[in-house]
Amino acid sequence: MNQAFKIKLIDCQESDLKAIGFDKSYIYKGLDKHRFKTLKICGLNCAQANILKQTALTSGTDCAVHREVITGKVETSDCILSATIAQFQKISEKLKFQPLKLSVLGEQIKETLYPNLPVTIIRDIAIDWTKRPCIMGILNVTPDSFSDGGEYNTIEKALKHYKEMIEQGADIIDIGGESTRPYSNKISSEEEIQRVIPVIKEIRKYDKQTIISIDTRNSKTAKEAINSGADIINDVSAMEWDNNMLPLVKELKCPVILNHSSAAPDTMQDNTQYTDVVDDIYDYFQKKLDILYENGIEKSQVIIDPGIGFGKTTQQNYEIIKRLQEFKTLNCPILVGHSRKNFLKETILSDIREDLDAATMVVSQKLIENKVNIIRVHNVKEHRMLLNICQSLF
Repeated sequence: MNQAFKIKLIDCQESDLKAIGFDKSYIYKGLDKHRFKTLKICGLNCAQANILKQTALTSGTDCAVHREVITGKVETSDCILSATIAQFQKISEKLKFQPLKLSVLGEQIKETLYPNLPVTIIRDIAIDWTKRPCIMGILNVTPDSFSDGGEYNTIEKALKHYKEMIEQGADIIDIGGESTRPYSNKISSEEEIQRVIPVIKEIRKYDKQTIISIDTRNSKTAKEAINSGADIINDVSAMEWDNNMLPLVKELKCPVILNHSSAAPDTMQDNTQYTDVVDDIYDYFQKKLDILYENGIEKSQVIIDPGIGFGKTTQQNYEIIKRLQEFKTLNCPILVGHSRKNFLKETILSDIREDLDAATMVVSQKLIENKVNIIRVHNVKEHRMLLNICQSLF
């Protein structure tokens, strides 16, 4: 009789090696030989791509390149390199001795495999982004936000909701006074200030610890909010709407969230043309970060948000979520705000809040699996429970 072998497909963890009796003193090196990663390296010329492929082959793996790289009939090729961590280490070491700036590529591969997110300091709170994701609770003090406009636009209502979210487990409260839903119109900074500043001041009367972000694209509002006790500026325009925002962030030395949007809210859904939505957003952030760092903004100050729903189609939003890990090589904490948004309505064909919250939770689980750093949501209680479960699973 033929023997039937028992075979399992696993994602190798430390516990798996311990369970089979693997040498405990060698476990971490052992993990490097059993953990597999795939990197996409963009825009290599033919000579660089050929050398990378040969280096991969001599390290016991392979590298996918354009079929015409060997003939030189294309100018550049994207490359897909798949290997164990140990093989990547070998490739990085071998690239040190190669020409054509491939030694730089070797160092970048190492940095990609071992991202080093800077710790963000807010007052006396040190946020280590390598640990669990933070839950950002949404507090809209607006009459016209897409999901909860008018529900919390008095100080009393806003404070009640803030307290509820803190009790439910929110790590950050994001306070906004201007709706930036698709096709919304701008309001004056004076009106925005009247909406948000009294709420921030009231919270700070008795709560000095909760991290507060101010959701604004206006530097006047941002400055008033930070001076009143807010900690983070969440700018949906990535500091492009107001030219005074960048010097303000530099002056205040506060963290800033850069949200990608194709245009202002009133026209962004008319601008959804991308060559590749993830690559285009990645390139946008790479250029933006270079500008900020050159202008004295510290790396520890910057958080990026790919801008779900800000000038993207339903399909593009899902593409961003599926490929979220590609943004990790920018070495910034990543925030995603997908809660109750239109792409979910279009998918489930319902605008009932309970249905949208359920759909939001499905996407959130995917984000947590991909190790997002901040999840911006309306329903904090359910997300705290989801996060607790996911921490036990992943």
